[in-house]
Amino acid sequence: FSPFEWRVETDKGKKIWRQQRNDINVRGSSNVPFLGISKSDSKISAIVDSYGLEPEERLYGFGEKFFAHDKRGHTLVSWNKDAYGVETERAYKNIPFFLSTQGYGILFHSTACIEHMVGDPDISRASYVFKVKDSELDFFIIYGPSLKKVLKTYHNLTGEPEIPPQWAFGLWMSRCYFHNRQTAEEVARKLRGLDIPTDVLVFDGYWVRDAHQCDLLWDEERFPNPKEMLTGLREQGFKTCVWEGPFVPSGTEMFEEGERGGFLLVNPQGNTYLINTGLVMASHKQEDFKGQETVGSFDGLPPAPPAALVDFTNPEAVKWIQEKHFDLLNQGVDVFKTDFGEQVPIDAVSPHSGITGKRLHNLYAVLYNRSIFEATKHYHGKGLVWARSAGIGSQQYPVHWGGDPQTSYSSLAGSLRGGLSLGLSGIPFWGSDIGGFFGEKPSPRLYIRWAEMGLLSGVARCHGTTPREPWEFGEEALQIFRKYTKLRYQLIPYIYSSAISSAQTGLPLMKPFVLEWQDDQASQVVDSQYLLGDFIMV
Repeated sequence: FSPFEWRVETDKGKKIWRQQRNDINVRGSSNVPFLGISKSDSKISAIVDSYGLEPEERLYGFGEKFFAHDKRGHTLVSWNKDAYGVETERAYKNIPFFLSTQGYGILFHSTACIEHMVGDPDISRASYVFKVKDSELDFFIIYGPSLKKVLKTYHNLTGEPEIPPQWAFGLWMSRCYFHNRQTAEEVARKLRGLDIPTDVLVFDGYWVRDAHQCDLLWDEERFPNPKEMLTGLREQGFKTCVWEGPFVPSGTEMFEEGERGGFLLVNPQGNTYLINTGLVMASHKQEDFKGQETVGSFDGLPPAPPAALVDFTNPEAVKWIQEKHFDLLNQGVDVFKTDFGEQVPIDAVSPHSGITGKRLHNLYAVLYNRSIFEATKHYHGKGLVWARSAGIGSQQYPVHWGGDPQTSYSSLAGSLRGGLSLGLSGIPFWGSDIGGFFGEKPSPRLYIRWAEMGLLSGVARCHGTTPREPWEFGEEALQIFRKYTKLRYQLIPYIYSSAISSAQTGLPLMKPFVLEWQDDQASQVVDSQYLLGDFIMV
């Protein structure tokens, strides 16, 4: 569309945003594309454009990206994936929204796949190039000039965060996984006996029957009389959380219900779309089972049966799935860990709305978590999930955690970068798996270090493929963990009031320095420190 050009300026003539027209090489040809389209089968398949970056301009956000704080110099893709860790560009929470130190933000109003070449030196350090893989281009340019104002405007456009219940800011204790009722109750008694304040006990992946992930029915052979168990935990002061995914396992009664009701996504031929969930069969039949480490790794286990995906665009399907959650809430479950949500195939189709995976893939995380969040809100009066995936507007359905980091110092740092990046993408309440999720059992020193950060994060949970209870790491770790847990509980009034402020202002509970000292070049690059609320530097 050359020589068409657009630009945004203040009323005083300051340039805010402008298409790039002067990024040329020595031969006089442009390094970057102008506004244009790509076609496939005579249809528009993508729209591309570019604009110029100032020499010292830095860009933040784009979702939960685990690498560089400043995204300039990188190519990013807004397409949700199982990140398999925190060491690559892959991300569970891709949000096509970013902030610039020039005082503006850009929100792409799209759930399609978007490629962002952010001053990538393979193209040009001087330009930002984007490619929206859709037939429409729709985006907002938001001017501050303060980044705080940009974030607030983003929330005005996409939805205000709900404030979680106060107990959600206490400690959550989890492992992958409590393999029977006795184990869970033993951990609960020991937490109380060792004076470790804890609000939530989490039943991870295998509270359901083997090969039934996730039909939302207890494995009553390993967890007999779950209502009695949940009542007992409540009497000790514990809330309970159970794991789930948006999967309807084949060969189950739930699958048959879903097919009869038209509640499942289908393939282009109109048949129920079966996917490999990535889950594996349980290992709890081992008498000495204490975590995945005892069987080597997840890779050595047989895969779970294929499963369908719930069609969350269908109000009747949402009602159907929420009724199953109400059954669990009536038993005494308080909250759900909404795992996954990144796996809608690009050629999947909603039989209700007709939307295909091309646009549903990134939207699915929002619809999935909204459905479960609203079930808990309907039941308790306040909504809550513990969510892994996210998209535009997900701040309305808190809280979020950072997925599956390795048990390493590198993944500790990557997790924090991801959390700060997510906060700059509009999601205010975040935490990570204290100790890391997979790999060798963390050393006591790593566990202590992660606990110190995790217990001063927005939300705090211990979790991993081996036990993460502090007594598993020696007496010194136990004492330090208890000290920081009690510090967190002393700070709960401060943390909760800060959370209320976050919901009102649009600012994350864990604030990167650039939000407070926007024009300070040193603060613009700090990614290993943050402010918890307004007054605590971590």
